[in-house]
Amino acid sequence: MRYGIIAALLLAMVSCHRDNDPFLGHWTVEKVHVDFNEQIATPEMVRQYGELEKGNIIEITQDSIMTFISDGDTLRGTCSLKGNQIMLDGKFFGRYEDAQIHTEVSTPMGKIKVHYKKAPHRGAV
Repeated sequence: MRYGIIAALLLAMVSCHRDNDPFLGHWTVEKVHVDFNEQIATPEMVRQYGELEKGNIIEITQDSIMTFISDGDTLRGTCSLKGNQIMLDGKFFGRYEDAQIHTEVSTPMGKIKVHYKKAPHRGAV
């Protein structure tokens, strides 16, 4: 009986700690920087790519599952934080610095950098 109570208390302590983890939660785009080769991409293309990225959402749950939603596509996998590097299914996804998530995508036209901020608490996806 005593071991059951101790185990329950330990589980509650770990759960409470994870609830307060600043990395977990719902993340929305704060800023997008599109750095495309001006000889390949028109200003309208740059604007359109930037607008598309603004709809991205990242959800990170207590069971280390990340859901990334971008333009109707959903990517889901196991994430981990190694130093400031965010790994998704063992592959580099982005960086976690200054309470923000930073991602960078290379395209044939150039790079797109997206900065995410944590949104107010909401229900899980």
